Amino acid sequence: MAKSAFVHLHNHSEYSLLDGACRIPDMIEWAYENSAPAVALTDHGNMFGAWEFYTKAKDKGVNPIIGCEAYVAPGSRHERGKNQGSPYHLTLLAEDATGYKNLMKLGSIAYLEGFYSRPRIDMEILREHREGIIALTGCIQGYVPALLASDQREGAVKNFQMLQDIMGKDNLYVEVQNHGIPEEARAYPVMVELAKEHNLPLVGTNDCHYLNSTDHTMHDVLLCIQMKRAVKEEDRMRFLNQFYFKNNDEMHKALAEFPPEAITNTIEIANRCQLKLDYGEHIMPKYEVPEGYTADSYLSKLCYDALKKKYGDLSTEMRERLEYELDIIQKTGYAGYLLIVWDYVNFARERGFPLNARGSAGGSLALFALSVTTFEPMKYDCMFERFLNLDRISMPDIDIDFGDEHRKIVIDYLTEKYGAECVGQVATFSTFGAKAAVADVGRALDVPVQDVRRVTQLVPTIPGVTLDESLEDVPQLREVAEAPENSEMMDIAKSIEGMKRHVSIHACGVVLSNGPLTDYVPLFKDKNDRIATQFDLKMLEDVGMVKFDFLGLRTLSEVYDCLARIKTNHSVELSLEEIPFDDEKTYGLISHGLVGGLFQLETSPGMRRVIMQIKPDNFEDFIPIPALYRPGPLDSGMMDSFIRRKLKVEKVQYLHPTLEDALKNTYGVCIYQEQVMQIARDMANFTLGEADVLRDAMGKKKMDVLKMQREKFIEGAVANNIKAEDAEKVFTYLEPFGRYAFNRSHTVAYAILSYQTAYLKTHYPREFMASMMTGESADSDKIRKYIAECSELSAYLETPIQVLPPDISSSSKDFTVVGDDIRFGLSAVKNVSDIALEAIVKAREQEGSFKSLQDFCERVDTKVVNKRAIESLIMAGAFDALDGHRAQQLESLEQIMKVAQSTQQDREKGQMGLFGAAEEMPMTQVELADAPEWSHADILRNEKEQLGFYLSGHPLEQYDDIMKYYTTVTSQTLGEPASGTEVYAAGQLVSVRLTKTKKGDPMAILVVEDLEGTTDVVVFPEAYKQSRDAIEEDAVVWIRGNVGENRRRNGSGDDEIEEDTHQILAEEILPIDAVVERLTSAVEVTISESDATDQQKLDTLRDICLRAKGDRDLILRLLTPKYGEVIAQCSARHNIAYPSQTVSEIEALFGSDSVKPSNRTTRVGEKTSSMSYVG
Repeated sequence: MAKSAFVHLHNHSEYSLLDGACRIPDMIEWAYENSAPAVALTDHGNMFGAWEFYTKAKDKGVNPIIGCEAYVAPGSRHERGKNQGSPYHLTLLAEDATGYKNLMKLGSIAYLEGFYSRPRIDMEILREHREGIIALTGCIQGYVPALLASDQREGAVKNFQMLQDIMGKDNLYVEVQNHGIPEEARAYPVMVELAKEHNLPLVGTNDCHYLNSTDHTMHDVLLCIQMKRAVKEEDRMRFLNQFYFKNNDEMHKALAEFPPEAITNTIEIANRCQLKLDYGEHIMPKYEVPEGYTADSYLSKLCYDALKKKYGDLSTEMRERLEYELDIIQKTGYAGYLLIVWDYVNFARERGFPLNARGSAGGSLALFALSVTTFEPMKYDCMFERFLNLDRISMPDIDIDFGDEHRKIVIDYLTEKYGAECVGQVATFSTFGAKAAVADVGRALDVPVQDVRRVTQLVPTIPGVTLDESLEDVPQLREVAEAPENSEMMDIAKSIEGMKRHVSIHACGVVLSNGPLTDYVPLFKDKNDRIATQFDLKMLEDVGMVKFDFLGLRTLSEVYDCLARIKTNHSVELSLEEIPFDDEKTYGLISHGLVGGLFQLETSPGMRRVIMQIKPDNFEDFIPIPALYRPGPLDSGMMDSFIRRKLKVEKVQYLHPTLEDALKNTYGVCIYQEQVMQIARDMANFTLGEADVLRDAMGKKKMDVLKMQREKFIEGAVANNIKAEDAEKVFTYLEPFGRYAFNRSHTVAYAILSYQTAYLKTHYPREFMASMMTGESADSDKIRKYIAECSELSAYLETPIQVLPPDISSSSKDFTVVGDDIRFGLSAVKNVSDIALEAIVKAREQEGSFKSLQDFCERVDTKVVNKRAIESLIMAGAFDALDGHRAQQLESLEQIMKVAQSTQQDREKGQMGLFGAAEEMPMTQVELADAPEWSHADILRNEKEQLGFYLSGHPLEQYDDIMKYYTTVTSQTLGEPASGTEVYAAGQLVSVRLTKTKKGDPMAILVVEDLEGTTDVVVFPEAYKQSRDAIEEDAVVWIRGNVGENRRRNGSGDDEIEEDTHQILAEEILPIDAVVERLTSAVEVTISESDATDQQKLDTLRDICLRAKGDRDLILRLLTPKYGEVIAQCSARHNIAYPSQTVSEIEALFGSDSVKPSNRTTRVGEKTSSMSYVG
């Protein structure tokens, strides 16, 4: 095939976020298939995709021309304001490595110095960094063509000359285009004239935003998603259908009106741009070691000294392990990397910051010696080779969690040590997932919301699942997608699925370099002024940048706070490392399911159920819980098998005797990646480095590698006198487990932190819960759960733990321990800012407790503590200890604030008496308004509005009997019955969302709250039709329905858990007050053994029953010493009403728990009693 006579030099990839729609591999494939020797990348204002583009083009044999369509400020990049005008466009191409470096500098400066709506450079900085760059005058939004299009030739010529002066005649090309836009027809002929006048070359381009002409509609939808507009709207930006990769003939035709050099100069530029980048060596600062040491020898000294300090003389096993690790570290050249990590960890530890190293680093004894990790790896069977080995290609990871507030301090330390220009965070790109693609496209196409939701609800909630996979696996989705009204939405959604949507900053990645970062990578700045690389982690690894992981973990902040409280309240300076791992009380609390606030264990009701089933009583059985409660182990039955075997319900078995050593601690179940590695070593003679390669191939489904590994595994096993068919079976058994298995070192690290939080909760429950509630004060749902947890904790530990309501004279910003109680923190009250809280506390510290609402208003700065904040505090009950009730206080507030503000103004003026001496002016006392007191329901409603939950009671408390006798599940036990089981529940409707089916039938999605949490309830049309009168927000209702399942994700990254959550598919919903009348068929009276022999009481019961009038059967349960429980149903003449005076009389006779309604419901976990009926 002949070489193309045209090269595309002006192209936008998906990294021109929500504007460009070309995927980089597709661009390169297009160039290759069309015999183009080169292709350029010129994304809008950024170089996000430059490295991916360079490496993939080189791999394909296409010359990559890295560029950028820069935004240039009309004046200085430092100027901001509405009168600045929009930045204009300028196409810049890197001719060589110097140009690439300058392009990175310009791209970084645009964000760091020039950002105003868009990243902008200016002429001044372009002059400074012009070397090695070829400039094209730009599209119709370039300054010269834009001015010409609006008939401003003089301004255009002036700018043209400035560009020529900066770039020089050899490095400036006059860019011409033809997309059929009227402005182009006015501007570009004049551009040709200017090129001739100034003896500058022309170059023709097409402003490519999508790959093929057929992608125009998809690109238009992408623009609408960006602008939050609908396709059908007329008054919006839109592109014509000419902005695609045109072939050679199409470009000759498009540029036919221009001189031929417009075509041939694209080849000239492509020949000039021969960029060669040579990266790969690790780029990081050199750690300065003391004189006389190398990095390796200094690391060795630190490790041996530290271990001797911990243990004294080292055992042979420990010495050999350390020597082995240090040898691998030396051969791989990572001593400097470990020293840098040790240095900033040491900085944190010296300041008492709690931290937690997780991931594979836990397998290193060297890192344990350096106190980077907190547990001895041999003790927990953690492998160094999972962290580092000679067969590993990529850098090892040392992931360290810091408290939220400490993470920034440690990064600031690095910035000061190595220089701000050498430290940066890392970009991460979000993409269109399957569900998001459908939702966004549906919105742009103005598809009815219920139709979009019907599709998205059918897409499985599985990480990384695609629409094609979903269509293949879910027949119902396929049927809906093929409907004519959905076909366009689905086609476009599939075409944008996986495209980059948004750039943000990685949660933990930080890079350090041995010089300015902009020598190696471009930078950007986010809306919070955080500086990060424009390349993501994978690109940085290819470049050679070394990533250090700093994750902010709120739990550590809360633990840090808890330890400080323990020191203050108990004079105990407790260290996490001192906590024993054999504490029976702690395991008892965990096994009892009191997991609120426990790291990794409070994620869901499902996790709580698993813990209560496993009932761990030692640390080895505790470790696997987070690893087991994950999609793979849950779906494969691994978790159930582990539980059954632990409880000795199922026999522990091994597929082959060789597996026993690796799997004995986990009851024959393969849970950890390290177990896969050990089996490969024991059975097939793999080195642990080779076994890590196998583990990686299994985890990432590298089928080509797995094929070779399978053969190697079987050969190794046969050499060990194991039958080939047995080895084949074991490999086949391990393959899926390799995907599900979890890193043991990571699991141990997190299990340690989970256990430590459990220990603190067990032995210092008040301090622990106060710290948890303080840390989560912005999350009202968690605060509500923690308050309920305090009540359960109090009962379990048999010690008083009460959460006292907010009090303006006693509460601090944080939740505080007061004797046996916890005082509510004011930070959890809505509309009260941190500044307001500081002002309140300051006023209280200066002059003591507040005496009245007026005293409060006169002493705090009411400009800071405004009316809205005080109203919220009143409704939350913070002023209850002062005069008046809440209604009076709220009604009087406006008048009190007026007087208080007047008093404050007089104080500020320093009002003087007649002879110049300052006088204390008499204060006007405002009497509280004579307002009626709020009802209990109003008090609760206002509390929920200000706190997000009910504090001094709950609307459901008056329905205790109904909740007890007429429901079978709560929000916490809903997951116990099998899917499809009929259940009965009750609660308050806290959210009502009305929607429609595809056919237009009304239905509802509800959130129902009971005393233990919330439950999702789906009400389909038939049930909605019958129950619509009962469905109203805040209504208390009874629900009959079936258990349904839904997939939901908890956590993120490596710790993301996707689990089946449970909902109720409602069949019937009734107002709670209608339940007794509807469901009560009989009244049961239980008569104790002593009462059953008390003839006087039995006679009285008979008399009561004979007088009774009602329509409920009376059933007697008599507990007798001779016959046990005797059940008798009385004749119809003894029928009674329920509830009634008769019931009260019987309760007075036999006790308040003796009478209960009999109905057809049975609570989860409760056995049904057999009953004999007698006349």
